Amino acid sequence: MIHYPATKKENIEEEHFGVIVKDSYRWLEDDSSLATGKWVKEQQALTESVLDEYPERYNILTRLKELNNYEKISSPVKRGAWYYFSKNDGLQNQYVIYRKRSLDADPELFFDPNTLSEDGTTTAENVGYSKDYKYVAYLISKAGADAGEFWIMDVETKSFIEDKLLNMRMTSAAWYKDGFFYSRYDNEQDYTKQDHNQKVYYHKLGDIQENDKLIYEDSANPLRYNIARVSDDQRYLFIYVFEGTSGVNIYYKSPEEDSEFKTLVVSGFKNEYEILDDYEEGCFYLFTNQNAKNYRLVKVNLRKSVDNWEDIIPERDYLLDGVTIAGGKIIAIFIKDVTSKIEILDLQGNFLYEIEMPYQGTAYFLSGKKEDQEGVFAFSSYIRPDQRFHYDIQSNKKTFLGTDPVKAEYEDLISEQVFFESKDGCNVPMTLIYKKGINRNRNNPVSLYGYGGYNISLTPWFNVNSMLFLERGGINVIVNLRGGGEYGERWHEQGMLFNKQNVFDDFIYAAEYLIREGYTNPGKIAISGGSNGGLLVAACMLQRPDLFKVAIPMMGVLDMLRFHKFTCGWGWMVEYGNPEEEEHFFNLLKYSPLHNVRKGVQYPATMVVTADHDDRVIPGHSFKFVAALQDQSEQDLPLLLYTQIASSHGSSSMNKGLEKTADVYSFMFKYLGM
Repeated sequence: MIHYPATKKENIEEEHFGVIVKDSYRWLEDDSSLATGKWVKEQQALTESVLDEYPERYNILTRLKELNNYEKISSPVKRGAWYYFSKNDGLQNQYVIYRKRSLDADPELFFDPNTLSEDGTTTAENVGYSKDYKYVAYLISKAGADAGEFWIMDVETKSFIEDKLLNMRMTSAAWYKDGFFYSRYDNEQDYTKQDHNQKVYYHKLGDIQENDKLIYEDSANPLRYNIARVSDDQRYLFIYVFEGTSGVNIYYKSPEEDSEFKTLVVSGFKNEYEILDDYEEGCFYLFTNQNAKNYRLVKVNLRKSVDNWEDIIPERDYLLDGVTIAGGKIIAIFIKDVTSKIEILDLQGNFLYEIEMPYQGTAYFLSGKKEDQEGVFAFSSYIRPDQRFHYDIQSNKKTFLGTDPVKAEYEDLISEQVFFESKDGCNVPMTLIYKKGINRNRNNPVSLYGYGGYNISLTPWFNVNSMLFLERGGINVIVNLRGGGEYGERWHEQGMLFNKQNVFDDFIYAAEYLIREGYTNPGKIAISGGSNGGLLVAACMLQRPDLFKVAIPMMGVLDMLRFHKFTCGWGWMVEYGNPEEEEHFFNLLKYSPLHNVRKGVQYPATMVVTADHDDRVIPGHSFKFVAALQDQSEQDLPLLLYTQIASSHGSSSMNKGLEKTADVYSFMFKYLGM
């Protein structure tokens, strides 16, 4: 039996609706304290010692570096007179941004984020070009955290101007004239506390941040997000108001006038709305799921009521996933059984032609201004590297731009979609990826991955890191759980709030299908997932510990009674429910990982993964869960904590990402006997 570091237990008990809830490890929520820091180091030392027992650990990292050491190029997108794209020569920590005057011209270096820090963990996220493309704003973040600073680059000189805006979090730059609208909190946030009072300001280039003009605030509702957007014709300032991760209200006014905001839509945060483009003064295309669970595109006239909205793309029996207006056409991408379907329509919604997919997979379309007569299609698959095509909108002609020279043998891979019946009879799709020749010998190693939340769809994408598992005879399985968006809002609703148990049941029944069909057995299944997927993995390993050999919950939401008390966690209540309301409390308590650890149960070999700069799902979730697991442990299989330093909710650099992936695989391989 493993000897775990000693963990202090506090006598914290609280009564909720007649139930006494213990929170013995609340002190671990404060990850900046010396005591927590000492405990984390002791836990990591134990984890390192267990990982070092696997003789292939460093060979795995070497192989991952070999797999990733090729030139990676993004799709070029036109911004003004330039085509911008990002490139990684192989193992650079951050992608470097280049630009060129034409698609066949020689590129020039525009901005190299690798120069921002010695260890390559400072990230730069593009948050908006000015309307004339003279400036671009970047969110500069240490260790890839959500919070950071806005730096403004002069596009001509390729250098940053003096303006630096602090305390930026959950916002973009909505450019207007010689400045931009943005959202910020009053003071620098302690990321263990709730985010409060997000206000919209206008920053004029050259001014100090203290002089920025307050545009919008809602002091009566301090937990709401307030995000600004300016219409393409610069006539309207829109404020998107969110009460959580789904549902929005939209208000508008002239950006020039100190008038009151008018109401475009107030749905009680029940529906999604996204303004795509203006087609004439005061009229807009609106992408929405109002009265359309699979979404629709409508025309909206600000001078007319909702009753006068005009359907351009009515709801279909499969999902309208995205719409782009470009070159006088509508490029509509649908998802049907987790595969993209692309149609080109005129501006009135009349069908013109379909774009043929090169294979079963996912399509993306990128373009610049709506007047541009061109764009780029990118196609992705589980078993083929992305392909990029230039698309001439008027001639309907695609020209191949390239695909990355992946250093892996993927030609003999098979991607097989199957449907299985979940606990309540619902048919759920999943995709199995494996090498030709695999037999149903009931002994194949399986990596089972899922997410199942927030209306997020898991559509095919090529992940070169997954080749490591496939090369060793494993089967990668991606499950399209309810709670995602693959089949529209109905699919999402079937996996949220009081239906959350459906998500766990879907994952469990996916594993049982694989066993029943002879692919594998419980001693060969590893489950993994991140964020909401970390909750999924933790809940399933607790509910069915007999079904899995390895469990790796990463950056998981694991304390379902206190998730709303930290940073942006309050916004997840629309997905999970409010722990301070009785009905939701009892529903959350049923599956909250922290509160469902049982003494004497033989759990899978578990490595709980987190990062020290995760300011979205704070590390305290993972710390407390591991402490509870170890306290109740009477087993030989390990229950470990893996904390990555100088990283965040997503890996802060190529190097950090590969190190974490190598260690996840090492743990997985060690206990699957690979």
